[in-house]
Amino acid sequence: MKKKNTALSILNIAEVPVRSILLAIDLFFLSAHIFYLIYFWIKGADVMFFFNIFSVTFYFVLGYVSFKHPGHILSYAMLVMLEVVAHASLAAITIGWSAGFPMFIVCCVPFPFFLNFRKMIMPYLIELVLVADFLFVRLLTFGNDNPAGHMISEQTAERLFVFNTCISFLMITVFSTVYKLTKQLEQLKMKKKNETLNILVKIDPLSQLFNRRAMVDFLKKIESDTRSGRGSYVIVMGDLDGFKHINDTYGHSMGDSVITAVSKIMTEEVPSEGYVCRWGGEELLFAVPNSGCTQGAAIAERIRQRLGQQTFTAEDGRTFGVTITFGVCECDGSFSYERAVSCADQRLYYGKQHGKNTVISREQLPHDALQ
Repeated sequence: MKKKNTALSILNIAEVPVRSILLAIDLFFLSAHIFYLIYFWIKGADVMFFFNIFSVTFYFVLGYVSFKHPGHILSYAMLVMLEVVAHASLAAITIGWSAGFPMFIVCCVPFPFFLNFRKMIMPYLIELVLVADFLFVRLLTFGNDNPAGHMISEQTAERLFVFNTCISFLMITVFSTVYKLTKQLEQLKMKKKNETLNILVKIDPLSQLFNRRAMVDFLKKIESDTRSGRGSYVIVMGDLDGFKHINDTYGHSMGDSVITAVSKIMTEEVPSEGYVCRWGGEELLFAVPNSGCTQGAAIAERIRQRLGQQTFTAEDGRTFGVTITFGVCECDGSFSYERAVSCADQRLYYGKQHGKNTVISREQLPHDALQ
């Protein structure tokens, strides 16, 4: 249950539009720079005040552009990182190293590795630039950790250090979480895609029933369970009567409609624990575990009656009916599923030879192939 809830939460995140996520990130940076704008204005730090006017304008414009064009995530991320590094470097030089602004340069180091660059070397090159900038800023401020001492006291610088450090850790935490969820989402999508492809491989495209290959896998499992002492199972083989005549008279598209119709009826009549497949051409087969000949014959009879009551209309307006013949075989695990399929097929053939539109089980076949 827990795994299901986790997957659900990731899918819920996936449903959030990219533009909304970018807008939320943009608002985070915009709010931070509005705070710095007011703070530096109060403190009289003109250089940082004017730079934050630029930053606030920058995030207003970037937020608008990213909302209109959310596809340019890489460009958006690089512009944000450039602004953060420029702001942190200038603040460290003008306000002082001790105020903690260099922490923003440090927290930018892992971000390039979260992005999808065409060249794998790009994150490492960006990291080198960030390290070089960090060392350059430290060199410029070495021996003068609080150049704006006349505006910002050491106590205020310590408070700024705590505030900036907390914001830096928050940035790392938020973006690392987004990256982790993104990767989990990609894995979940890949898993769902593989599951879908696996299902498509097992499904007949016309009837939307399992194909023969998939049914063989199911029959092997049913046979294994039965031999383990889990009762018996029944296999029922059906074949549409005069299907070649339908194709020749009314066209192959009409023949496809007939197969689709009988497939729908069989899906509705066969119990949920059973399996229905298109065995080949106009042959349809279903198997029901923990069931016997009587139950299988009853299901086949309901399908036969429902199909017999249905009327089909050709493109030229002509109407016609369709019948189907079934062969039923019960297996208790004493012989293979291949033999059970052959038995059902023999009984089906007997039905074809004796009037069609019928259900043939052990009782109706005088010479049981399994006796």
